[in-house]
Amino acid sequence: MKFSEFRQYQPKQSSNVFAFVCEDDFLLEESRPVWQRIFGGNWVFEKYSAKEFEEIPRGRLMDEALTPSLFTQNRIFIVTNAEKITKSRLDDVTAVQGVAHSSLRIVLRTSSGKSIDSWGKIFPIIEIDPLKTTDIARWLIDRYKLAPEMARYLVDNIGPDLHQLNTEIQKLQTYVGAGRAIEARDVDVLILRSEQFGPFELDDAVLARDYKRAVQVIGAMLNDGVDPLMVLARIVRVWRQLFVGKSLVGKRSAKEVAAVALVPVWKAGDFTAACKKFEWKQLAGGFRLLLNADRAFKSSTPNPEGYFDVMLWKMMK
Repeated sequence: MKFSEFRQYQPKQSSNVFAFVCEDDFLLEESRPVWQRIFGGNWVFEKYSAKEFEEIPRGRLMDEALTPSLFTQNRIFIVTNAEKITKSRLDDVTAVQGVAHSSLRIVLRTSSGKSIDSWGKIFPIIEIDPLKTTDIARWLIDRYKLAPEMARYLVDNIGPDLHQLNTEIQKLQTYVGAGRAIEARDVDVLILRSEQFGPFELDDAVLARDYKRAVQVIGAMLNDGVDPLMVLARIVRVWRQLFVGKSLVGKRSAKEVAAVALVPVWKAGDFTAACKKFEWKQLAGGFRLLLNADRAFKSSTPNPEGYFDVMLWKMMK
């Protein structure tokens, strides 16, 4: 189910233990008020890794479950990487599941449901759908009241991690104050730290197939301390826009093409003209180069500036 659906979720039957399949750590934290509602009453949360949970004596687990709330605080144990718990610990959890009016509830969090299929015979499994880019953008719009194009700009440039997005937006809100909305130039200055260039300098250089200018802008970004993966995400975004635009040019108006590709309307004419300059084979080859770059930056430590120089030359030649 989607996390938005989970917020309204009501189990068909009461349970002391739930398996919670959720990839994103930030959503795990966001789930706490939902568990409070599902379990009812007041609960204190305690968070454990699978290893830490294994070290809790079995007797303590049962004491927590059996002690009436009149004498102690009701507790919810959130266990991360729960797929790593041993069979004996799973037996202990099963025993807690059988306690009537338990003052202990346990949420076993895993990132994948593949390894816990058998758990469904013991207690409910709630599986949260992985977030897509559109879901994350919608989350930003709903949570922070951002304009759709601004939400997508943040995801493209910062990445899909909700915790990092939340942190960066808090910085941006402090930076711009209460007087105006967050704009692309704020992201460029505060997060990408490209004060030397305008917010669309790199985009324009790629669209114009201006290799020299693109290398110059990227070099300045790297010198300012921007993470190479953020720079790569910026190039991927422009390349994706070109791919979308290329498929629509000649079929829709320039403004419609720009709107679908999430390009500012005032750049519609230049954008559609740029799309015509790129061949499908070139765009497809560019995606392969971008994928290789992503793997390289995540698995090894190539010289970023040199790597981008060669990659852009191949993409724009």
